Amino acid sequence: MANSTLCILGCGNLGTSILTSLLNAPPATTEENALPFTRYIACVRSAASSQRLAQRFSQNSTNLTVERDPVAAVTAADVVILGIDPADIQHALSQPALAQALKSKLLVSVAAGWTTSQLHETLGDSTRQMRIVRTLPNIAAQVSESLTAIEVSPSFSSSKENEETLGLVERIFNRVGKMIRVGPSQIDAITAVGGSTPAFFAIICDALIDAAVATGVPRDVAGMTVVQAMKGSAAMMQEGGLSPAELRDQGTSPAGCTMAGVMALEEGSLRGVLGRGMREAVERARGMGDRD
Repeated sequence: MANSTLCILGCGNLGTSILTSLLNAPPATTEENALPFTRYIACVRSAASSQRLAQRFSQNSTNLTVERDPVAAVTAADVVILGIDPADIQHALSQPALAQALKSKLLVSVAAGWTTSQLHETLGDSTRQMRIVRTLPNIAAQVSESLTAIEVSPSFSSSKENEETLGLVERIFNRVGKMIRVGPSQIDAITAVGGSTPAFFAIICDALIDAAVATGVPRDVAGMTVVQAMKGSAAMMQEGGLSPAELRDQGTSPAGCTMAGVMALEEGSLRGVLGRGMREAVERARGMGDRD
């Protein structure tokens, strides 16, 4: 697929974040990690969105085209990332000309709540043999720190061609953060675990900042301190290899201030409340694909 074209069909917040990561990524260190794309197409609906992208990516004008005709954009591409708002997918993909243009392409969906079977059904029977890969990035794609789940069924990964397809999809989303392969039975849970956790962290940070302000710490200092502490903690677990329990134990000492705070959190059932929030998010995610 050397010298290929990638189209992002629907370039809202997530699509723009993915495009930014791809265009700004440093050159691959090995040929195996390199992307085959020499041209990118951002497809949007409105003139305002077209102007916004043209201004934002003005330095990439030689290898990026902003297009408002979805059929023309898809026809010119080899790989298409489906970034249309999930609520608009049914209408967009039901158009015969667009479905026909997509038929011979690799379609990579980032649409929450849409299964590959539902996409095939919406596109029509003639697309049953086309390759569709379902992925779920999260909001941290905005800073190229997403966790992207890639759905892989045992049957899909069993052939050399499909494995090469998955390898390409992984190389794309490695530019947007980290990625993980999951089975169809896990994808809805990962939608919540990966997608909802940033909001949970934001609430925790907000509460800690308010509490710090209440004790006399200026809000800007409290904000910087709490956010940096969370960033450093994440690095210690991800890069340092510490488990959450090990990190907690390293930060507490007998009769210390941190241990006193930890005990207050446990007595207030913070662990239980967070667990309930995650379970509720997973249950809602599992129902997002119902279209009856």
